[in-house]
Amino acid sequence: IDEREIGLLEAVGAGVGMVVENARLYRQARRLAVLEERERIGMDLHDGIIQSIYAVGLVLEYIRLTVNEDPEQAGQRLEQAIQSMNTVIGDIRSYILDLQPSRIQIDDLSQALDRLANEFEANTLVDVELKAEPEALELLERRTATELFHIAQEALANTAKHAYATQVLLSVRTTGSGILLQVIDNGQGFDVEKEPSTLGHGLSNMTERARQVGGQLEIDSSPGEGTTVTVRLPVDQLSQRTQSKPVP
Repeated sequence: IDEREIGLLEAVGAGVGMVVENARLYRQARRLAVLEERERIGMDLHDGIIQSIYAVGLVLEYIRLTVNEDPEQAGQRLEQAIQSMNTVIGDIRSYILDLQPSRIQIDDLSQALDRLANEFEANTLVDVELKAEPEALELLERRTATELFHIAQEALANTAKHAYATQVLLSVRTTGSGILLQVIDNGQGFDVEKEPSTLGHGLSNMTERARQVGGQLEIDSSPGEGTTVTVRLPVDQLSQRTQSKPVP
């Protein structure tokens, strides 16, 4: 074999090596994409459908405790539970069809938060005050609004499960550095350092959702002092609309 043939073989070998490496990278990318999609679906199910089912469970528990004393009120709550479950069924169908659930398609965050607050109040009998600044909402693109909605949904679910609160404030407002989402309850609180498991998977989900839109999640709580969940979204992470509408 002369040098010319050796060079040709080396070139062929290098080409085959590149093909093999590209195939390996492609398989790796596909595996990562599958894992990311699985994680996304898991987060959406946990923060959306599972929380909705839990809320229906709260209503049914209330009915069980009050049906003998106040059958009429129990009947009304049962109708509410049926309506909520029908909504959940619709969301599950949407997932099966590989669509986003209707309540997660956040084109109007103000309307979505209002519905969320009303459902939470009806399901838990906890007073909810909603303060959503129009100026803040206008700065949010759809994906960011969707993630903030999910974070608020998870924070309220944790309040229902653990806080024993009587009042909750849900707010979205502008600050000097960006936008602030807060869910504040007057419940029993907990030691964030000693009891991180209190929030379970919800904490990691909220943290990841905030990170995906360039925000930062903070949990402030102590025993007997209630809990505050805060998402700080810097102005440079907002949509292009911020270029023409400066944040106060």
